[in-house]
Amino acid sequence: MAETVYILLGSNAGDREKNLTTALNKLETLEGFELVATSPVYITEARDMPVDSPNFLNQVVKGDYKYTPRELLNALELIEKNLGRTGKGKKEPRPIDLDILFFGEQIIATGNLTVPHPEVLNRPFAMVPLLDIDPQIIHPVTKEPVADFLDENERKKIILYKDHVARNI
Repeated sequence: MAETVYILLGSNAGDREKNLTTALNKLETLEGFELVATSPVYITEARDMPVDSPNFLNQVVKGDYKYTPRELLNALELIEKNLGRTGKGKKEPRPIDLDILFFGEQIIATGNLTVPHPEVLNRPFAMVPLLDIDPQIIHPVTKEPVADFLDENERKKIILYKDHVARNI
């Protein structure tokens, strides 16, 4: 049985828009993954990175996934590698970053996989596009709406880059 998953896509190196599009295309062809919705694309300042780091383009996708969280992580890391991502875990510009935000209601904490993403409630650049897709989403750990954690002042720093919401429902 498939689980609903939310994945954050981010790029701040190279042709950022092309990187997001290529990653999305690879997700759409991923075995066991069915794309349900995509958020608009937002532009945000690079956080926790060197001062001269380029801005990020960010987008969230919602999909149904038939396999395990570990298999999804492996597939996402392969997409990152194929798009030129190096230095995983380092705070440096990258052509693509793919993070699992939620995997159904699962709560996972292993060496290299934590779901829900441990920083999702501290990252407006993840919450804004997530809430575009699912404004009522409940965080599986806090049992509270994700929207309750979005500070309005931080929300204003997340700038719409490309207004497009696609749903395959």
